[in-house]
Amino acid sequence: MKRVLLCLPLCLLMACSPETSRIQEQLEQQTYTRAVERSEQDIDEPAAQLMVQLERQLAGYQLRDVLKTAEAIERLQLTTDHPVRKRAEAIAISAKEMLKQVKQFEGTYEVERSILEDEPFDGTGRIHVSFDEQDTFIAMIRFEQFGLPDALRNDEEIIRFEPDFSARINLSEGQVSYRFARSTLRVTFEGPSGKRIYQLKQLSKK
Repeated sequence: MKRVLLCLPLCLLMACSPETSRIQEQLEQQTYTRAVERSEQDIDEPAAQLMVQLERQLAGYQLRDVLKTAEAIERLQLTTDHPVRKRAEAIAISAKEMLKQVKQFEGTYEVERSILEDEPFDGTGRIHVSFDEQDTFIAMIRFEQFGLPDALRNDEEIIRFEPDFSARINLSEGQVSYRFARSTLRVTFEGPSGKRIYQLKQLSKK
């Protein structure tokens, strides 16, 4: 998935009258962070503060908190076409969709096939995946009898994934990458011994 969330336009344009408040003017100019810092009594201050909070949570991929803040904005007495309400609704929809994918990718994966430089090799084992409740793209990866028969892994690793559900980690000699796609997980090791690819299939969830 592309970084759609961070690329959403800051469309906080509002119709204004000669009596438009400072908050509203700065919302129009897409500078509501400064608007919050400079005003403490404006009627739009709660909306502006919550929107700043929402943007920060979004930037940190704290998607469950994003939904809570979006709900708080929805409870404000804003018109249905208010730009803050509309943007919060759009962000909430994107966050829900991404959380749905996170839920789908959690589970246990088993090695289906393994390849070394285009030749199959005897790879084996399972990987258990669970994502963090607070920081959405941090995952706990637990290896169970995973790897080569003479060098099996039975440990855990915490990995931060990108919003497209991929991760790349540099090792002392080479690197390892992870990528989720549909019901599969591909783990690729690249180093002096060549390129080893493990294709794992997600086991059915009971």
